[in-house]
Amino acid sequence: MTRNDPNQPGKGKKPAENPVDPREPHSVRFTGSEWKSIKRAAELHGIPAGELVRNGAMAAAGELLGELPPATLSSGHAALIEAVYRMVYMMATLDRGRLLDAGRGKELEDLIAAARKTMAETMDEGTG
Repeated sequence: MTRNDPNQPGKGKKPAENPVDPREPHSVRFTGSEWKSIKRAAELHGIPAGELVRNGAMAAAGELLGELPPATLSSGHAALIEAVYRMVYMMATLDRGRLLDAGRGKELEDLIAAARKTMAETMDEGTG
């Protein structure tokens, strides 16, 4: 895996922003120690510090206003979901013969169909 590999978790394509309501930069001030804590928390979750701040602010605003924030899926989460899906698919493909020999073909096909459906639904959440 190369450093700029788009299949590496956290390196996927950015979800399309809403062209009707594009994001604009705004300034927020933090002390040095506050920003260090934010950066550490963001690193633990594999997201940029700005995204952590934005998500936290939107969640707090939604809670105070009694509204649910719109669902978003970061590029890192999308890449991670895709990587996990590919790995599970590969493992299922490698074990397919053994599962078919054991009479578990229907179960295998149901699992693959459910995984595909879940992935499609999850990916749609980040674009809607």
